[in-house]
Amino acid sequence: MLLAVALGSTVLVQVPLHRRLAEGHDRRTAERLIATNWVRTVAWSLRGLLLAWVLAT
Repeated sequence: MLLAVALGSTVLVQVPLHRRLAEGHDRRTAERLIATNWVRTVAWSLRGLLLAWVLAT
């Protein structure tokens, strides 16, 4: 589930925003990219913690 969240956010949100920025800098797009990146950060962090817990038990 966490992997789906991280990859879904990447494909559906982050990639389009990066493409928009590649066309030219736009402050609002950059701010949205930064704000929405937290979804991926949290998902990957939780996934890493879960993996560490599984390996430790």
